[in-house]
Amino acid sequence: MSLDLYLGFIAATLILCVMPGPVVTWLVACGIAQGPRAALTGLAGTTAALSTHMVLTVLGLAPLLAALGPWADALKLIGAAYLVFLGVQAFRAPYEDPHLPNAKRGAASGWRLFRRGYLISVTNPKTLVFYAAFFPQFISPDAAAGPQLVILAITFITVSTLSDGTFALAAGKLAPYLKGKRAQMLRNKIMGSALVAAGVTLALSRR
Repeated sequence: MSLDLYLGFIAATLILCVMPGPVVTWLVACGIAQGPRAALTGLAGTTAALSTHMVLTVLGLAPLLAALGPWADALKLIGAAYLVFLGVQAFRAPYEDPHLPNAKRGAASGWRLFRRGYLISVTNPKTLVFYAAFFPQFISPDAAAGPQLVILAITFITVSTLSDGTFALAAGKLAPYLKGKRAQMLRNKIMGSALVAAGVTLALSRR
């Protein structure tokens, strides 16, 4: 893929990662309740789950894009439309009071934290659909899709882990801003607007 396309993917991934979701909220809870080490243990679990999703995404998308050939742009338009749909949902999402499981239930062992982080992240099927819609937007039609998807997956895991780890380690300072109703509603509006803008931009770029 071209350097511009790759840098665009990194920028889009970074924007998505710095908008905290359920995983980051849980990691922050771990940091508040048990300190940085517990948060990093939970991060290992969520990263393992993300890696599982990435493997499934690459294995599923690579043959699909190869089989579609010239019709791959149609799939990308569907993906762009799905991004807009997700954006509208995020923009209209109601306030959800985040629970702090570790703070309420006491300290958990390293294995339990890893397992809990893995299950929280891997059991959300919507993430797989999102990746299937997001990744093809940055695949160059002039090269094989498989190697490009592998590069994008590794990049996504790296950026996501660094971003989530930053939140986890700074949990004590960031938690008050992540848990408040006003902050969460503002986050939803920004996230929704960013997804809608990305979907519309990508759809127009396919014309």
